[in-house]
Parts: sequence; C-alpha cells; structure tokens
Amino acid sequence: MEKEQKKQIGQRLTDARLALGYPTRPPFAAVLNIPPDTLGSYERGIREPDLSLLGIYGDRFGVNLNWLASGKGQMFSEPEAEASRNLLCFPDLIERLHDRVADVYNDLGQKPPHRRIAREAANLYNELAKIVQDMGDAEMVEAALPMVTLEFKRRLERAAAEPGTGKRSA
Repeated sequence: MEKEQKKQIGQRLTDARLALGYPTRPPFAAVLNIPPDTLGSYERGIREPDLSLLGIYGDRFGVNLNWLASGKGQMFSEPEAEASRNLLCFPDLIERLHDRVADVYNDLGQKPPHRRIAREAANLYNELAKIVQDMGDAEMVEAALPMVTLEFKRRLERAAAEPGTGKRSA
C-alpha cells in the first residue's frame, strides 16, 4: 500500500509540475533547489518528498497540499495562485541579464550606478516575460534574449542622441 501511495503522490507532483508550465524536470528542479534526479525519484514514487519540499509546492506555487497528499480537492488552493505561478524569478537568468545590461552600457561608453544596471536587468526580465510564455523554457528565452537586448541598446542610443541628456558642462 505504501508503495502505491508513493506512486500516487509522485504522479500528483508530476501533474503539478506540468500544470505550472514545466514540461521537463531540470528547470523546475532548479526552482525547487534540488537535483533533477531527486525530483525524478519523487515523481516516479521511488522516494517520498519531505514536508519542507511539499511546503514549497504550497507556499510558492499555491498547490493545495490536501490534493497533493490525498488527491482530494482542487490542484490549486486559490485561483489567484494558478494565475501568479508564472511570476517566478530565475536567479541564473537575472544574473545573465545583469551581465548583458552591463555589457551594453560598457559598449556605449556609459558607467551607470550598479542599482541602475539591476533595474535595467529587471526591465529586460519583464520584457522577456511578455514574449516568452514559459520563462523556464531555456530555448525560448535564448531565442528572445538578443531581441530584448537590442531593443534596450537602441533605447539607450536614442536617449544619448537627445538634446540635454549628456553630462553638464562645468
């Protein structure tokens, strides 16, 4: 019975991952901060996830823990949770966006404050999120990244060309 219960919970973990927009395990495992093989062993019912991991499903993604444990009720605790699940932040992507923004500023000979680079990296993330349905889809992100970077560079170039945007003379 215990083995069958592990398989059922594993299937619900898989169903939740898919409903959250992660067709493959590696990007979702990265969000959970566990190895993909560990997630696989949970989803196949080989191992049983601990309560802290199940808590992440509930707290971060709005998955109904009663449904996860028993299969009873709705998959998501609140309708808003399902809508907000795509608002995840991917730290590695944010870091890459930060580097791209810094590179663009450097290419244009500008040295903005660090907080400005961080703000622009967040803006690039938001622009990517508008055109990439699943931010966990690395291939789609890679395809869209050059476009949003180029749009950012052109915006900076236009701003630099406008009168009154240069440094004040003493």
